[in-house]
Amino acid sequence: MILKKIIKKIEEANGHDVELLVEEKQYAEKHSLLADGQNIVLIDKNKQFSKANIERFNKETDELVSKDTVEFLKSPIAYFKEKQNEYLYLESDNFDVINVDAIALEFDEVFEVYTAMFGLALQKKFGPSLRDYLNEHFHTELMNYSLMFSGEDGLWEVNLPLNYLKDFSEDFTLEETLHHLFSFTFSLVEATEN
Repeated sequence: MILKKIIKKIEEANGHDVELLVEEKQYAEKHSLLADGQNIVLIDKNKQFSKANIERFNKETDELVSKDTVEFLKSPIAYFKEKQNEYLYLESDNFDVINVDAIALEFDEVFEVYTAMFGLALQKKFGPSLRDYLNEHFHTELMNYSLMFSGEDGLWEVNLPLNYLKDFSEDFTLEETLHHLFSFTFSLVEATEN
C-alpha cells in the first residue's frame, strides 16, 4: 500500500520534482521509484502538519475544548499531563500513506503514560506481522500495547503507550511526538507489507 501511494505521488508530479516526507523519500530511493532526472523536494518537518485538523476534546464528555492551529503543536507533550481531562485529535492528509486517518494523544493517568490511539487500515491477515513488529520494537516487558481488529470498520484499533517506544522522550513537543509516531508507524506498515 505504501508502494502504490508513493508511486501515485510520483506519477502525479508528471516528471517534475516531487514533494515527499523524509520517510517517503527513503522508501522511494530504496525501491528506485523515481523517473530519470526527477528530483525529490523534502517537505519541511515543520510544515508536515500545517494543513492538519487539530482539536482538543474533554475526555469525559468528548466536547470540543479548542480548535487549534499548528502553533499548538509547539507545546510540550507534558501539556496533557497537566491537563489530564483533555486529549488531542489530529487529522492529516499526510497520514494517508500509512493508512491512518487520525491520531488521538492523551496522558493516561491510571498507568501514567502518554498514549496514542489510531485506526490502522490494514487487512486482518496482517495481524501476525503487526504483532511481530510491535513485539520487536516495543518494550513489552515494561508495558503492553493494545491491538484489536474491528471487522465492522475493517481496521486495526491501535493503542500505544508512547513512553515505551524506542527513543521517545517526555521532553518532546507535540509536534516531535507526532513525527516520532509517524516514523514508527511508517516502519511498522512497511515491515508488515514486506
